[in-house]
Amino acid sequence: MVDNEAVSETVKGPKTGKVDGKEKPMIASEEDFPLPDWVADWAREAPKLVVRAPGPKSKAIIKIDREYVSYAYDRCFTFTFEKASGASVMDADGNVLLDFTSGIGVENAGWTHPRVVKAIQDQAGKLIHSMANDAYFDKEAYFAKLLHEISPGKALKGTFFGNSGGEAVEAAFKLSRYYTKRSEHVAFFGSYHGRVGAGLSLTSKLKLRYSYGPLIPGIVFTPYAYCYRCPFKQTYPECGLWCMDYLEKQVLEMGGPTGPISSIVVEPIQGEGGYVVPPKEFLPGLKRICESQNALLIMDEVQTGFARTGKMFACEHFDVIPDILVMGKALGGGVPLGAIIAKNEIMKKWRPGSHSSTFGGNAITMAAGLAHVQAIVEENLCDRAAKLGNHTTKLLREMMERREIIGDVRGKGLMIGVELVKNQYTKEPHEATTVQGKCWRGGLMTITSGIYGNVFRIAPPLCMSKAQIEKSLEIFEKSLKDEEEFLKIGTSSAPG
Repeated sequence: MVDNEAVSETVKGPKTGKVDGKEKPMIASEEDFPLPDWVADWAREAPKLVVRAPGPKSKAIIKIDREYVSYAYDRCFTFTFEKASGASVMDADGNVLLDFTSGIGVENAGWTHPRVVKAIQDQAGKLIHSMANDAYFDKEAYFAKLLHEISPGKALKGTFFGNSGGEAVEAAFKLSRYYTKRSEHVAFFGSYHGRVGAGLSLTSKLKLRYSYGPLIPGIVFTPYAYCYRCPFKQTYPECGLWCMDYLEKQVLEMGGPTGPISSIVVEPIQGEGGYVVPPKEFLPGLKRICESQNALLIMDEVQTGFARTGKMFACEHFDVIPDILVMGKALGGGVPLGAIIAKNEIMKKWRPGSHSSTFGGNAITMAAGLAHVQAIVEENLCDRAAKLGNHTTKLLREMMERREIIGDVRGKGLMIGVELVKNQYTKEPHEATTVQGKCWRGGLMTITSGIYGNVFRIAPPLCMSKAQIEKSLEIFEKSLKDEEEFLKIGTSSAPG
């Protein structure tokens, strides 16, 4: 799958590790899954708490930050990052925490992966800015070739590189309009596609859109297949997918847009919306609707891509090939990078100068991103994510039987949502911030999502060991138990 000759300058990472003095495959059995051998010794000791956070060194930096850095940042951890390795991070005061965030879905192969580090170091010594809009650069060509080879069904070809997932959404938005000569789009409630331009216009969350209107016109929102909180008060599969019927018979036929749409823009699994996994018929249904309208299906895989769900891209779980695929986050392995790849007949419609970016295809980002994606492919992290994800989901569902505060557990691979409720019967949401704080104090970094801020995203680096996952879940359950005791949530939530 990877052209080794073409990428010979990219450093090859270890594929084996020594166990009891013998070489063993890095990818171990489902019963094992140790950390890769490149993970630093200090990171293997997580969690290790030496001072109550924030410690004095963190406080000193935070004081300066609060005076000079924009208030727009919505920090959820009150400490200063010092370093990271594998699935652990260290703060400025020496506390070592387990990480269930992957830097919000960025560090899929693991924090400070040696292939990525060396690729950046080697490239920086030769060329930093490659003028990709005006000249050619080897790693950009090799990277685009690799992305074609790992695209769903190898059906997508022709990559445009930008600087973030948000920029990639903008590029997909522009390409769909350029190709179809139309200007209206369907997006979904609960969606997140970025915070600028077209991405913000396609994002439904009021908190993120507040005070920025009017946004780009021509966006029609419709319900996502969020079966746990169905807006139509139906139950899957008896519902027959009312949300699909509503989109087709109400939104499109009865005048949501003013004519045929340019595209449907969708996350195959919603991220910010709460790690919502739709039924198996949902994405194929959207593809059918697009075909009936001669519209394009744009899949935003910024958060779901690159082995996160146990497949290279989440749309592969549903056997759907999009017309345009949006990438970001893990694409760069920690450096700012976004891209789109499309069916060749669509991408070829763009003529020179139709879209551009000064820093898209930058030498450093191409070297880092290429190394990171190669590591994901060659270390078989799809398989690791699928198997560890199955184990993690099983443990979380067992935990749900013990913890009344958990209303739902859902996900694919190591992209798992845990939805908190005050009552399992009524499903009344319980905001997750206090539990998040308890986890952090216990040595586990977590991030939340969901319309009500009540869903935990279980999204560790895919190199996290089975033992680390189990330790993380112990911290998570203790935090939930403490919260239940504080709220006096019992075991008799159903009436009478």
